[in-house]
Amino acid sequence: MPYVEVKGRVAVLMAAFSALMAAVPLSLAVVLLNYKRLIVVDLAPGVKIPWASDVYMLFSFSLAAAALPYVVINFMNRRYVEAIEKSLPAFFEGLEEGVRAGMPLIKALETASKSLGGPLSNEMLTVVSRVELGDTLDNALSGLVKRIPAPALRRAASLVLVAYQSGGRVGEVLGAAAEMYSMLRSYEEERRATMSPYAITVYVALIVFLLISSILLLVFIIPLEALGGEARQILTPLPSPLFKATFFIASAVQAVAGGLVAGKMSRGTVKAGLIHAVVMLVTVAVYFYILEAFIEPMVIPQG
Repeated sequence: MPYVEVKGRVAVLMAAFSALMAAVPLSLAVVLLNYKRLIVVDLAPGVKIPWASDVYMLFSFSLAAAALPYVVINFMNRRYVEAIEKSLPAFFEGLEEGVRAGMPLIKALETASKSLGGPLSNEMLTVVSRVELGDTLDNALSGLVKRIPAPALRRAASLVLVAYQSGGRVGEVLGAAAEMYSMLRSYEEERRATMSPYAITVYVALIVFLLISSILLLVFIIPLEALGGEARQILTPLPSPLFKATFFIASAVQAVAGGLVAGKMSRGTVKAGLIHAVVMLVTVAVYFYILEAFIEPMVIPQG
């Protein structure tokens, strides 16, 4: 898949598609609100909080669906850029070999791109085609960097342009660039391998929170609420829907914030964490629905 620029007409279409996808679960939630009565409990004096597991789940699905188109495009673009960054050391090595063999830089650029394959090959061949059609290398590379604003690609374009304009010992410059990008790639892979366990802890923390919430609800809060007779005269337990709503909101906040943090740690950008945030938010919504609709009736006798 090619790199997709999220601007102009594409941005408008994506926003419209996001709104359309979000409208489906949101409409179902509104229908449920009209046909069922929400449980409303007091969170604090003057502050009420509603609870219905299916409605909360549909609202969460609506938020996730609204973010999904951008998440998918961002994920595809990130994979595209990562493939380009991975190919840069081999690209500069091929470019160096072509220049040392006596080729002009543009011809060496074409040869190296054809032998490389992948996204970087397609982008550089497009640059060569623009130059052959009469455009300058500066304009062709500037258009590439403007369309794909990746720092590594911007540095690579600057190196190619400087080598083209300066002349002289171009082969040595390109060889040093190939070595530099190889070192940067090794460092980036090492950093991701080091930070991946920390990103996994975000998922583990959410699972632990959900399990603790379930234990508190099923073992302590709901049975205490069901106490009758003299026990109720001694204790006046808070309603279990209050805890369910509070645990749900806390879990949802943790899912979104934790997902963004996981993306920052593993990929170095908050945008990369959107996919984690969406996955964990949907997980929270489905978990609480299953907990109330299926697990609670099995664990706690009704009646």
